[in-house]
Amino acid sequence: MDYLTKQLDLRLRHPNFQHFLDFNERESERVRNQYNCHLDRAYGKDMLQSIDIFPSSKPDSPVLMFIHGGYWKALDKKNYSYIAEPFVKNDFTVCLINYRLLPKVDMTVLINDLAEATEWIKGEIFRFNGNPYNISISGHSAGGHLALMTYLMNENLRTSIKAICSLSGIFDLEPIQNSYLNKKLQLNKNDIEKYSPLYWDLSVLKCPTLLSVGGNETEFYIEQSKKIFSKNSTNDFLKYFECNELNHYQIVHELGNENSTISQFIFKHANDNTSL
Repeated sequence: MDYLTKQLDLRLRHPNFQHFLDFNERESERVRNQYNCHLDRAYGKDMLQSIDIFPSSKPDSPVLMFIHGGYWKALDKKNYSYIAEPFVKNDFTVCLINYRLLPKVDMTVLINDLAEATEWIKGEIFRFNGNPYNISISGHSAGGHLALMTYLMNENLRTSIKAICSLSGIFDLEPIQNSYLNKKLQLNKNDIEKYSPLYWDLSVLKCPTLLSVGGNETEFYIEQSKKIFSKNSTNDFLKYFECNELNHYQIVHELGNENSTISQFIFKHANDNTSL
């Protein structure tokens, strides 16, 4: 088995992966049953261009967007409904985003889906007690990549985005292109150059941004966050946080924990226009 396979095939690294997936499904079903929610609201014509919304009970509330991972080719928003609970309790409106997946679409279309979802939220979220000018974007793994790219590639959206929280994000797509994953993903040279945040000038980043990663993740994931942070260490808006002992499946659970450093980061900066 080659190095990248060992680093990226997380089900091989964690044979008990189903335990974490079952937790996600069980807790998400509970939250959907327990809280007011509006499921599968369309922001485009494709079935996957949809949003699950958990509205705040108070008008003009901050908005949290969450973008799921799955190496841009798998998973679904419905398995992350549990993330909404601590934020709805703290008067947030929460939006869980689905998007079209590789290889049925290419990376350009996929990233455009996130822009369209964010635009839809800006236009419609007041109907769900959300403030369209107070949006925090979070994402896990490939979703952490998409959270940052949504900000970087859409200058018109930046004034509405008050914080970004990337959990175990992927910021350099070249290792992905060189791995077993690319047999399905079909990333090309242009994708690497255009859609790797590592190669962007992050001086345009003007909102608090947390790069979080689990201390028990593979070297690949830890280095992805460390490398982009180190390259942009002069940007005071950018912070790195390592969650001791957590693996790739566990770190996303921190968003469902009201008292975690990651959730507290979002609570703190949702209404804060100043630097970190």
